[in-house]
Amino acid sequence: MPGAKLRRIYRFSDTYGQSTSPLQDDADARISTDLRSFPLKELDRDFDIYGRENITHHILRLFFQLHDEVEHASSLPASIKKEFASTTTGIFINAAPRTSKENGVPFYVATSKNLRIVTTDLRGLSTVKDRIESLAHLPNENNNLYGKTEQFRSSYTARLLEEDHGLSLEEDNLSIIPDYPDHYWELSYVDRFGNLITYTKEPEKQWQEVLDAVKVNKGTDKEGTVKILIGDTSKRVQVSTSLRDADPERLVIYPNGDIEILRKWGEDENSRERLDFSAYNRFAKPEIGARIRLVSTQQD
Repeated sequence: MPGAKLRRIYRFSDTYGQSTSPLQDDADARISTDLRSFPLKELDRDFDIYGRENITHHILRLFFQLHDEVEHASSLPASIKKEFASTTTGIFINAAPRTSKENGVPFYVATSKNLRIVTTDLRGLSTVKDRIESLAHLPNENNNLYGKTEQFRSSYTARLLEEDHGLSLEEDNLSIIPDYPDHYWELSYVDRFGNLITYTKEPEKQWQEVLDAVKVNKGTDKEGTVKILIGDTSKRVQVSTSLRDADPERLVIYPNGDIEILRKWGEDENSRERLDFSAYNRFAKPEIGARIRLVSTQQD
């Protein structure tokens, strides 16, 4: 939104050197609390994403979801929603390893209503592509900000979150944002408790495939379960409609907007045991972006 004040700043970079464990740093929980409880508060947060750069794909979807929630929240006065709409949330994403003689991919600036995104990762925009209104990039050379051999570009380029940054950007066609592949199911986020959040373009269709796999197991001692492969590790998981209806101490899969896979806590477990036996650890700490597949019972 032209002229909107930058009020909330969130920076994700592989340069900050903080915790990189999903069990110690839950960006989703922090951001959700910020926007649901304090939508007008001035905020400035940063997160280290070294080794888990792909969490920002989930985080971008989350920002769009939360902005929509604020816009349509019946619990918020119209005055708060109006003021929120006049402010901007800025999201800075930096992960551009040097693997050639080029100085990293350009920093792109994407806008959508009162969201402004500065990123080196166009793939992260794939699942929100239909929401992006404009796209441009800062050329690596002759940009009046840093030299062509600058190694710490991200220390300068968060400035692009400000609308009046004073630099010349080159406009891009939205078609350069990759399309997210059809029929692809991946691990998109791991929360503080080791719960696995997955993503696919058509979660309802994917969930139906899970239910169909349960039918295949009817009449066996594995009734009500499916075998899930994440990366190189497969586990039997209970199929449920919600966490409430799942059995304690079992790995469970259920729809919750996206499809989630987690282990329901046992009644007498302590906090350490809950993390040690979490879905994240049971599936051998899979990487964000790992592909997820249903394994046929014939392959047991």
